[in-house]
Amino acid sequence: MKSISLRVDVDTLEGSIKGIPALIRLLDKHGMRASFYFSLGPDNSGKALRRVFRKGFLAKMRRTNAGKLYGLKTMMYGTILPAPTIWKRAASEMRLAKEAGHEVGIHAWDHVQYHDLLDRKSRKWLEAWYAQAHEAFGTVFGMKAKGAVSPAWRCNDATLEIQEGYGLDYAGDCRGSAPFYPIVNGKTLSTLQVPTTLPTLDELLGLDGRTAEGVNREIWSLVREDALNVYALHTEVEGGALAEAFDAFLGGLKDRGVQARTHADWLPEWKAANPPAKPIVRREIPGRAGWVSWEG
Repeated sequence: MKSISLRVDVDTLEGSIKGIPALIRLLDKHGMRASFYFSLGPDNSGKALRRVFRKGFLAKMRRTNAGKLYGLKTMMYGTILPAPTIWKRAASEMRLAKEAGHEVGIHAWDHVQYHDLLDRKSRKWLEAWYAQAHEAFGTVFGMKAKGAVSPAWRCNDATLEIQEGYGLDYAGDCRGSAPFYPIVNGKTLSTLQVPTTLPTLDELLGLDGRTAEGVNREIWSLVREDALNVYALHTEVEGGALAEAFDAFLGGLKDRGVQARTHADWLPEWKAANPPAKPIVRREIPGRAGWVSWEG
């Protein structure tokens, strides 16, 4: 049987307040459950404009019509407008996901600062970043997080070592093909890495003329039987301007007999398969600006 895990990244305040309920409605319509990962701290989305000099950034902005996807107000947070603390404004929407039977976990404290400045940040800054995210998650849900996925599939040795101290069941900090245990400084860590295996809608949309419908067909064709199939989506995109395309995507999964499973549900089978230990490397992939971490 073919199975897929829907990884929902929540990056912004707007994506929390409007995108979470919208996606829950779509998932309920198709009888599917997903894994939601929340950005909890300041929404500094406006500061993402410093990526303007990064290779491929402007091209991606144009072909995905980012202004339409994210909205003007979001693109001003942290610059013209103060950066709101997401969990303080959207805790009730976050809890809706758990109440609806979906898995919940951590995506970020400050998503943009981590994404853009990861390798420039000190270990002390990173330790505070993780501590604030876990504290806020505990405040919102009254429990410890069991899973976490990093912004933009980026990590380094320091983040992997810091994250190890939180006793997570798994993390999703990279792209790749199968679960594995990361090797850092010659040591195999105990936090299982669950990579995202499939390209995303915003990576492929407009690339070589692809339409949303064409991207859906491409993703359906890439879902493999008896394999790890992790598809990442965003509340700001699939829960917003491209909700109709995502509705069609979910319908196509059902038509093809693909079962949707949360990371938590699938986890015992992943661990029982005795995943190997591997390093994490970096590479560039089509449709994204800059590098991502990759299963070595």
